[in-house]
Amino acid sequence: MLSRSISKGDIAYAVNLSEELLERSRGSDERDIEAEARVRLDRALIGAVEESKIGAELRWATERIAAINPGSPGHALALLNLAGWHASSGETMMALAIHSEITSLAGHPNDLIALSRLEVGRLHLGLGDSESALRHLWSSASRFESEGMYGEEAIASLEWLDIALDVLSEDARTMDEVVREAAPRDPKNKTTAMAHPTDAMTVAMRLCDTILEDTTGSQRPDLGLLVDTAYCLQSKSLAEILASKSHDIEDKEVVKWIQELNLSESDLDQS
Repeated sequence: MLSRSISKGDIAYAVNLSEELLERSRGSDERDIEAEARVRLDRALIGAVEESKIGAELRWATERIAAINPGSPGHALALLNLAGWHASSGETMMALAIHSEITSLAGHPNDLIALSRLEVGRLHLGLGDSESALRHLWSSASRFESEGMYGEEAIASLEWLDIALDVLSEDARTMDEVVREAAPRDPKNKTTAMAHPTDAMTVAMRLCDTILEDTTGSQRPDLGLLVDTAYCLQSKSLAEILASKSHDIEDKEVVKWIQELNLSESDLDQS
């Protein structure tokens, strides 16, 4: 009931309910340490504690859940929330360190690992590390796909593609190779972010299957990104798919871009 109240935005009720649940979890009749940790976690997130104490409450809850039920969905969620708090406080490296604890080896659920990798990709992008961002966003999209979470997969894929279009190179390794061979990097050995055009095309076609199902909305930057992809890859096949949907697209700017899409006949793909 507490989670439902929070999701509905009824924060005042959630705060009152959390106080009751917290008292019950500490009582001799219903003593439950894990329940106490979960309630204290929620209370920190909804502002039921002083702002100066939020970090301490999140850490306490995370440590308790880790001790009682490591590798559980609740443990992964606690880590995600703690990492999110550090990120919002400008402590990016701490956030990354906490995200690194969310792993398959620890037993955490794949969907929450995917969510973690999405956030890690964003954090690396904020640090200017496009190479790491590409790897983590790709991993996130792949994990979401394996869970059948296609909307979430599309979000990670769009963010990956937005970076990739600026660093396309036939010399790049495929992302599957990058993820498979990932290892700690020597900071002295600087490398350049690159994305293979084949991966970009694969992602674009996957996105077509998802986001072209609904072309409504007067502002659709996601569809605009597909137009950019068709141009950057000189992909006739992608351009034709977009053109076939243009009469249904409500974003007039995107429709204009599709109509103006000019592909060089000498450099069209063969897809």
